[in-house]
Amino acid sequence: MPAQAFADLIIKNATIRTMDAKRTVASAVAVRDGRIVAVGSDAEIAKYQTERTRVIDAKKRLVLPGFNDSHVHLTGVGNWFSHLGLARAKSKSDVITGIKRFATYLPKGRWILGGKLDPMNLPTLAEIDSVSPDNPVLIWFNDPNTVAVNSLALKAAKLPLDTHVLRGSPLQFAKRAIPANNATNWGEIIEAASKYAAANGVTSIQDVHSDDLRIYLRQLDRQGKLLTRVYDCVGLSNWENDTRVGLPEKTDTAMVRGGCLKWMAEGVDGEEVELGKRFAAADKAGLQVLVHAIGPRSNANTLSAFEYVAAQNGKRDRRFRIEHATRMRSADHGRVLRNDVIMSMQPALFGIGSDDFRTLFSRKTRVAFGSDASMIDIDPLEGIHDAVNFGPSSISVDQAVAAYTFGSAYAEFQEQEKGTIEVGKLADVVMLSSDIFRIDRSFIRDSRVEITIVNGRVVFESGEDQSQMH
Repeated sequence: MPAQAFADLIIKNATIRTMDAKRTVASAVAVRDGRIVAVGSDAEIAKYQTERTRVIDAKKRLVLPGFNDSHVHLTGVGNWFSHLGLARAKSKSDVITGIKRFATYLPKGRWILGGKLDPMNLPTLAEIDSVSPDNPVLIWFNDPNTVAVNSLALKAAKLPLDTHVLRGSPLQFAKRAIPANNATNWGEIIEAASKYAAANGVTSIQDVHSDDLRIYLRQLDRQGKLLTRVYDCVGLSNWENDTRVGLPEKTDTAMVRGGCLKWMAEGVDGEEVELGKRFAAADKAGLQVLVHAIGPRSNANTLSAFEYVAAQNGKRDRRFRIEHATRMRSADHGRVLRNDVIMSMQPALFGIGSDDFRTLFSRKTRVAFGSDASMIDIDPLEGIHDAVNFGPSSISVDQAVAAYTFGSAYAEFQEQEKGTIEVGKLADVVMLSSDIFRIDRSFIRDSRVEITIVNGRVVFESGEDQSQMH
C-alpha cells in the first residue's frame, strides 16, 4: 500500500452527512496531513488504518462538516472571559462553577478577574485552587476594597499563603501583579475565543470586527494555539487610510487569511452614491466588500452601491455580501439574485418573523449563516434550531446546516477547500451528541458538540470516552 494511503485519523461507525451536492451519507472517513483522503464504509476505510492511526468510534453519532460562522466579532468573544461577573451568583457552588468555566477557556497564566462577589458565597482557597490550577484569580467583593484570590495570585504578588481575602496594602500588591497589558493582550484574548468556538463546533470564523489581527493570529497558529480558521476583515476606512491593510498576503494560509473589508450602511438619503464610489475603489483593488445593513433603506442603498460597482468595474467573481440583510424589502430580493449578492444572516439574532427564510431558500438565494457573537452566543446549534423553528418562515435542517457549512465557505471563497466532507478537502469536522436531522426539531438546541476536528487535529472533546488508539 502506498504511504499516502495511510491515515493519521479515522472516524468510523458514524452517520456522516457529507453535505456534498449529492448529500452522500457515509459511515467512515480517513484523514492524513490535515486533508480528507477517503470517505466511505467502515470496511472501505479500514484499509487506511495502521498502528499509528487514531481511530474514533462515533457510535453512530452524527458527523458533519465543521461549522463556519460567517459573522463574528472575535475579540468580543474572547473578552467574554476577561471579567467574571458574579452579581447573579446565589451560592458558593455558582462562584466555583464560574471560575472553572473561565479556566476552561482562558490560556494558562491569564488572570481570571471578576467582581460583585457576595462574601456569603466565598469559596475556600483550596476550592478556588482546585478549579484554577493554571490561572491566577482575583475577584472583587461587592465591597471594592476587598478581593478574593487564589494561590497563584498570591505567588505572583509575592504574598504569604495564609489568607485568600485581601485588603489594604496586600490588595495593592495583588493588583500590581496583574499584567499591564491584560486588557489588550490580543493573543490571549483571541486564544480564549478560539477555544470557546472549538467547543461549540465552529472550525472557521469570519471576523468582521474591522480590526487587523493577522499578526496575532499567525503567532497563535505557529504556536499551535489557534483552534479555528479565521478570515480576518478590516474596516473600509482602515484600508482607505493605508491601502496595504486588509489585502491578502503571501503569509496567508488556510488557517489565517485576509482580503475582506467591512462597512456599515446607515440608510440615509443619497448614501448609495458615496458608498458606490468607496466600494468601487476597494473592489478594483481585488478586495471583498461586506456591508452591515439592517432595514429596508439600508439594504436598498447597499444594493444600489453594489450595482454601481459592477457597472464601473465590470464582471468578476467579487461575492459582495450584505451582513444581517434583515428586513429587506421583498422587491429587493430580485436584485440580490441578479447581482449574486450573498446574504450573511444570523437566525438566532433577530427572532422569529424578522425574515422569510423559506422564501429566500426557495429562490436559491446565496445565504451564509452566522451568529454575530459577541452580541449573542456563538453556538451554531442555537442558530440552526431557530432557523428550523421559525414559524411559517422555517427552513429544513438540511438547508440550515448547509448555510452554516457550505454557504459560509462560499461566502469567503473557500468552497473548494471546506464546507463539505469530500476527498481532498480540509479535515474540519464536528461530531454531535444526537442526529439533528432525525430528532424532533424542537430539541435541536439541546444537542451538544462531542468532538471538533480542525485540520485533522482533535481540538475539542467533550470528555466522554469516545476514542481509542490503535
